[in-house]
Amino acid sequence: MNRFIIKTLIVSVLCVTIGHLLPFFSDMAHQPIWFLTITFYVLLTILLRTWVAKSQKGSAIKFSTAVIGTTTAKMLLTLVIITTYLVSQLPNRELFVFGVFGVFVAFSVLFVIDVQRLIKGG
Repeated sequence: MNRFIIKTLIVSVLCVTIGHLLPFFSDMAHQPIWFLTITFYVLLTILLRTWVAKSQKGSAIKFSTAVIGTTTAKMLLTLVIITTYLVSQLPNRELFVFGVFGVFVAFSVLFVIDVQRLIKGG
């Protein structure tokens, strides 16, 4: 689990760094909401990975349900985050939406790679 937390923190640092390095995104990358969004994804990914790891010790259907449940939860929460930001009329709406999608993809790839490792190891 500690390895996964370290990998998750590395992905979060990459998300923040890439946001600051892209000239067209730097205004959004300096907003507190951007840091809160990435922090939310870090915590969510760790929490959902813990659920999947615990379910691995159970039946195959519990494991499958956990994996599908984590995917569903992440997609719905991403939709809530994006919708809330768009409705609130905050600046840089388009940048935020594309940025959140990028963060979602980055943490989803990390999650899928780790779940595959769990399956092969278990």
